[in-house]
Amino acid sequence: MTLPHRQCAASLIFNEEGQVLLVRQNYGAYRWGAPGGIVDPGETPMQAARREAVEETGVQIKILRLVGLYLLQGGGWPDILAHVFEAQIVEGQPIIVNPEEIAECAWYSADATPEDMVHDIEAALEDVQAGRHGVVRTVLRKREMKAFTL
Repeated sequence: MTLPHRQCAASLIFNEEGQVLLVRQNYGAYRWGAPGGIVDPGETPMQAARREAVEETGVQIKILRLVGLYLLQGGGWPDILAHVFEAQIVEGQPIIVNPEEIAECAWYSADATPEDMVHDIEAALEDVQAGRHGVVRTVLRKREMKAFTL
């Protein structure tokens, strides 16, 4: 298997009540997901996940474990390998740092999330709820994605 050229990293950040922090993108299809983004050259997925949490929500996180690796395919877009981690906040309160990138951030019960979720986070939440960690699987994008710039 050839790995895709693009990789992203995201964090499922849970609070004491078991709610997950989600953000709604302010670009593309305006979907809900977890704080995350593209892994920059020379950066590890864990470093990218921590950086993205700060850039999108202003919080410092501690990564607890790998939820899974999700190979996103289909939907008219190139494949991307998503690294999704479980994390907790160690400093700060979630805010919208850059309104051009993030429209909203809110805590949700893991079983009552918004319907329009990004596919890797939707799959990762299913895995966490089922008690699975360290998952490796392919996730097919269910619908054509609107164009956006990375």
